[in-house]
Amino acid sequence: PPEGIDDLLHGRLERLFEQSKEDFWNESTVVDWSQPIDMVPEKRRALARVLSIIYYGERAALEVSAQLISMVDDEECKFALAAQVIEEAKHVSVFRRVLTKLDQIHPVDPWSKRLLADLVLVKDTVAKLIGMQLIVENVANHLFVEIGRACEEAPLLSEVLKYVARDEKKHTGIAAIYLPKVLERTSTLRLEFIKLRQVYWSFCLDRTIYNHRYDADALGIDLFDAMIKGIKAQERLVESMGTRRGIWKNRFLESLSLRMYRKHNEENERRAQQGQKGKAWTRAA
Repeated sequence: PPEGIDDLLHGRLERLFEQSKEDFWNESTVVDWSQPIDMVPEKRRALARVLSIIYYGERAALEVSAQLISMVDDEECKFALAAQVIEEAKHVSVFRRVLTKLDQIHPVDPWSKRLLADLVLVKDTVAKLIGMQLIVENVANHLFVEIGRACEEAPLLSEVLKYVARDEKKHTGIAAIYLPKVLERTSTLRLEFIKLRQVYWSFCLDRTIYNHRYDADALGIDLFDAMIKGIKAQERLVESMGTRRGIWKNRFLESLSLRMYRKHNEENERRAQQGQKGKAWTRAA
């Protein structure tokens, strides 16, 4: 790499490590766990199912970040990943407590299980960084925003999401800072393998979200709008890296996915209109 690039990279990673130390929080003491979560049963159950997806994702992120420490070469990146490990452990703990208080930890979604298991098992360093740090962590960031908006009546949840989201931004930061260097050194053949892996992960992630469309409805989350925002957020993150080398994207497949969510919205609107007509007829009778 050009002279000075490594120094710049290491400096950014060191600042990320320092930020992790400054942001450190103890989930047992900073969160007031005596607060109730007041929600109607339907919404509680839907939220528990969505948060269970996150819980299993945090467990996988804990394993993957721990694996990456021995897989990356740069000491500064090892420091940032070591900080991520303790943060992921706190996230697993905090979501377990929230889910127990809210309802229960629901079984893992089958498509989510495939995605997370593959991220844990894949041996390629660059693939792990892209899959977990760039894709899954970024989706989690966006999901926290959507859940926070949908559950403003639950201060406990808002407090937890605020702390967790602050950590997750640092985790995507590791990818944005470190990936350009390792992608530059990765062979074209290996990058094609990594792109194929991204196709599979993206499909699993899309199916996971679609499987929970009715939970999103119960929470008042518009998945069509959320998916558009998520795609744009992913684009901004990739742009911040300064390279698209090794990053898979297919606008046609994205449009097919968005079409499913738009169709779901249209079906909801039709049902709502039919319900209003039914009420009108009842009143007229």
